[in-house]
Amino acid sequence: MNALTIESAIRLHLRQEGPCTLETLLNRLSQFSWSEIFSVVDQLSRKGSLVLRRPGRFGYELSIGADGMNVEAVPSGTAPASRPEEFSRVVEQADGCEMRG
Repeated sequence: MNALTIESAIRLHLRQEGPCTLETLLNRLSQFSWSEIFSVVDQLSRKGSLVLRRPGRFGYELSIGADGMNVEAVPSGTAPASRPEEFSRVVEQADGCEMRG
């Protein structure tokens, strides 16, 4: 699948719905595989187009980054993901685990 198409779908979803969890994004964009979405999320977060927050011990919340057209406010009390490298490590560890076809 074309990464630009996946990127457009992610951006459109975040613009329309606002911040969401990674799990929600995976469910809403079920036409793409888990690894395709993770790969694009990783790229966008490294460019600053996407902000990853870690509101709790598990999971990530995604929102449009500062260079996106609609910067989303981040609720107070949410901690930013430590580093893009941390998210990449999670992606690399899970790379062999395909959640859906």
